[in-house]
Amino acid sequence: MTDRGARAAAAAANLRQALEQTAAALANPRLETLLAGESAIEAALSSIPSLDNLPADERPVIRRELERARGVLRRCRRLGDSLREYIRLSLEAQGLAGQYGPRPAPDAPSVRHTLDARV
Repeated sequence: MTDRGARAAAAAANLRQALEQTAAALANPRLETLLAGESAIEAALSSIPSLDNLPADERPVIRRELERARGVLRRCRRLGDSLREYIRLSLEAQGLAGQYGPRPAPDAPSVRHTLDARV
């Protein structure tokens, strides 16, 4: 494998590992790990060299690693969506709908409900 191919393969593997770290932080919410994953993703993306001049026989190796990274990214998206929905429902149950995020939603009704839960 050429030097450029080896660097591309390492960068793609680093990207996948950073995404796996992020997925783990989303699955078991840990802010510190999530923030570290963000830095690792940025570093991995910036270290991927141009793939235009890679020999044809090296491209499948890089492609496989990037496809694995794409699969982990899909997992991150699903976990993030689930976490966002959990937070939204938790706030709704407390009567705080629309107050999650950088600023409250302007058209969110301010309705207070009580939660009647029986076990």
